[in-house]
Amino acid sequence: MLFRNKTITSVLSLSLVATLALAGCSSKNDKNGNEASKPADNGQASEKASEKPAKDVTISYTIWDKNQQPAMEAIAKEFTAQNPNIKVKVEVIPWGDYWTKMSAAAPAGTLPDVFWMHGGQFIKYATGGFLEPITDKVQSGIIDLNNYAANLGSIYTLDGQNYGIPKDFDTIGLAYNKELFDQAGVPYPDDTWDYNKLAEVAKKLSQPDKGIYGFAAKMDTQTGYWNDMLANGGHILSDDQTKSGYDEPASIEALKFRYQMTLDKSSPTHQQMTDTDSTDMFKSGKLAMIFEGSWRNGDIDSSEIIHGKWNWAPLPKGKVKRGNIINGLGNVMSAKGKNKDESSLFLQFLGSKRASEITAEMGAAIPAFNGTQDAWVKSKPDLNLQIFIDQVADAFPYPSGTKAYPVWFAKEPEIMSQAWGGAISVEDAAKKVADMMNQAIADNK
Repeated sequence: MLFRNKTITSVLSLSLVATLALAGCSSKNDKNGNEASKPADNGQASEKASEKPAKDVTISYTIWDKNQQPAMEAIAKEFTAQNPNIKVKVEVIPWGDYWTKMSAAAPAGTLPDVFWMHGGQFIKYATGGFLEPITDKVQSGIIDLNNYAANLGSIYTLDGQNYGIPKDFDTIGLAYNKELFDQAGVPYPDDTWDYNKLAEVAKKLSQPDKGIYGFAAKMDTQTGYWNDMLANGGHILSDDQTKSGYDEPASIEALKFRYQMTLDKSSPTHQQMTDTDSTDMFKSGKLAMIFEGSWRNGDIDSSEIIHGKWNWAPLPKGKVKRGNIINGLGNVMSAKGKNKDESSLFLQFLGSKRASEITAEMGAAIPAFNGTQDAWVKSKPDLNLQIFIDQVADAFPYPSGTKAYPVWFAKEPEIMSQAWGGAISVEDAAKKVADMMNQAIADNK
């Protein structure tokens, strides 16, 4: 998840909890929130009909999640209904290829008109001059960043310039297979669980000879050991983001604990999870538990094998707290787009209350606009989606707020995979990562 400075980090939990608490009290008089005369209700002031561009154009909107495509197309359809001369083509590039293609398109001047942005990539695109600033619209009040939960609007701000409008946010949950728990006669996970309980139950539910495992102790950051490290009292980065926390004793202990589950056969091996994505294993009924992000909810539930047989629980408590990573995506527009006026109108609509309502009602993601998160929770009443909102109070911002992040984050898995593959010890890997991160921070001040 990704907030950019210490001040934002310190207010994150209190701010979001407050805004979510106030959501139920927000006005319902302006359901669509798109009237130019009511910018306070919707947060974005639509252009008057007489000011809309007259030419017929088609703009591109590129995303990376096919599961959210229906919701994004519904948003585009409603926008076009209000702006008949502007068509929107929603294009999906899978996450595995998304940034490779964007990295090639950016210097070539062929980026999509409007596209999704991740906090971990933002600095690269902003400093490269590839994103169109929206600072004038923020300063004029056309876009009101106070409409978004937990100061999410600050994520896509650099050197006093605003570049993006918050789209959604996400936290991490413990997905579990009810059928496998029932077969073993084990109670489902709840908010009393700690990591020792997780390991105990994972071992009890594992049947390696049948290809069934209790937990996916995957080598991953946001949906993996970053949460473990924080819960155990360790750090990813120091509070001022000037030093790695991977080599702290508490961090190393948490990493060892997770890796040990692969040795105990409570988890698939690193090679097994490399050959087959661990979430796909869960969707096929081969895993009893897995840490996953709220953005995978629709994907998991779409599996015919596991549909109706699974649910969410909070992450387990560690020695110090319940760790959790929070992140937020944004919508941005290309600085080299040929239809900037039309793209700007669409960007504003993407940031409106109505767009967030569509996102929530269709269960696509937890929307960023204040007062709309409850609809997402209710979008799948058979699943305990409330845990993702409740865990915000314990969440830690995704640590991408420095220019060093793209450097060290790319190298981190190269080192950690040596440990998960058994080539070096977990402790040695953690110390190597720390040294590498500290050097990257020193080189990119």
